[in-house]
Amino acid sequence: MDQKIFLIGKNRVKNARLTALLSCSKLSEFSCVHFNSISRAKNALKDHKVSLILINLNSGKRIENILNYLQEYHFVAPVLIISSLDQALSHSFLEKGAHYVIPDNHIDKDFLPQCILSALHHKRVETELRTQEGIQKAINYAAEVFLSQLDWESRLKDVLKLFGNSTQSDRVYLFKNEQRGGRGMCAALQAEWINEGSQSLEKFSKSMRFGYLTAGFSRWLEIFRKDEMLCGNVCDFPLEEQSQLNKMSVRSLLVIPIFSDQTLWGFIGFDHCNSEKKWLTAELETLSTAAKIIGAAFSRQDAEIRLTHLATHDYLTNLPNRMLFQDRFHSAVSRSERSRKKIGIIAIDLDKFKNINDTYGHPFGDRVLIEVGWRLSEAVRSSDTCARVGGDEFAVIAEGMDNKKDLLRVMEKLTQSLKQDMMIDGKLVNITASMGASIFPNHGSNLEQLMKLADIALYQIKETYSGFKVFIDEQYSLLDV
Repeated sequence: MDQKIFLIGKNRVKNARLTALLSCSKLSEFSCVHFNSISRAKNALKDHKVSLILINLNSGKRIENILNYLQEYHFVAPVLIISSLDQALSHSFLEKGAHYVIPDNHIDKDFLPQCILSALHHKRVETELRTQEGIQKAINYAAEVFLSQLDWESRLKDVLKLFGNSTQSDRVYLFKNEQRGGRGMCAALQAEWINEGSQSLEKFSKSMRFGYLTAGFSRWLEIFRKDEMLCGNVCDFPLEEQSQLNKMSVRSLLVIPIFSDQTLWGFIGFDHCNSEKKWLTAELETLSTAAKIIGAAFSRQDAEIRLTHLATHDYLTNLPNRMLFQDRFHSAVSRSERSRKKIGIIAIDLDKFKNINDTYGHPFGDRVLIEVGWRLSEAVRSSDTCARVGGDEFAVIAEGMDNKKDLLRVMEKLTQSLKQDMMIDGKLVNITASMGASIFPNHGSNLEQLMKLADIALYQIKETYSGFKVFIDEQYSLLDV
């Protein structure tokens, strides 16, 4: 019997004992706790969840004292007052939050239980309407943030907090799906809001990585793929799932899948850790809309990422294109000025590539370019940039160079990456490349100038044999760099 009625004050009205009236069949799901002392009642209210408060006192000041206390600490349980005081005082009690003021001469075994059930019903309807309004406000805010703000990720926790407060949840979180080798589909924690005193899922997420199969949640994945939600008290879930959910201190939960462009992105979850919750159909429908708004935001973000990638990367090799190469150069210059290290700009041109296209066709040549791009990008450090800047032309930004020898070592490594024959469509292909390089800041401060000088060095070497060379002229001798 989890539901409690607190009786504060006298237990008798005329010849009737209130605790006896409250033990009738209509209120069988409630237990009554009687307090003669107001101070003891206040202490008990801090530690217990109360369904209704019944006050039976003759002093208007003492009743106001309790009502002020309940308002100050935001108690939501309905309050009934049994009173023989005048109408003006009764009206002031109602203004301070009391639901009913019942004249003591109306109290009997039928009327009092009926008043209590009526107050509980009105409070439940009032709470449901307030919850629904709160959820709707949270959704409106989420729609504004996700669909109109460019920096919506920085406000994600604010959105989750609003959803948490409006649903009286102890924890609201977003998990994103990811494929992880032998563990299959997993879900990783992306964002979380937790109520004060509740446990974070961060530690659990890091240790378990929420593998649907390995953690015992394979049923969830199948349900999510059907675009269906999970809702209920943990005690009603399969035992395997209960074990994991109990570790997370969950008593009741709602989990809704999120789709981005018809792909299962992940899910949003609402946990109740201190009590069980019965979700209303209206709440579920409204929160399902919230999940769709979040999915639309992720869909838009993915589209923007794809568009940005297409604008900054070569369509064939997926390497950076000229635009991104130039942007990376500017960033490298900023780092060079701080570290006082040099930057190598390497121009790469494949030897006799036209013969491959003429012999085997352009689709075959494209596959060769893809392989070349992959080998070159694997040969440079992660801090460097390898780009495709033309048909069979590539370029590299090599950062952190101390001298000419460092740059020559990079060019040697790039050359070696192409030494091994390539197997393309069952045919062995041998590719060599000529390379020329220039150095920032020795040869210039802008990329156009440095690329021009690297090209000069490239074609000087290409006229004689396949290999690599660093630009040298009378003004800029690199022999001693």
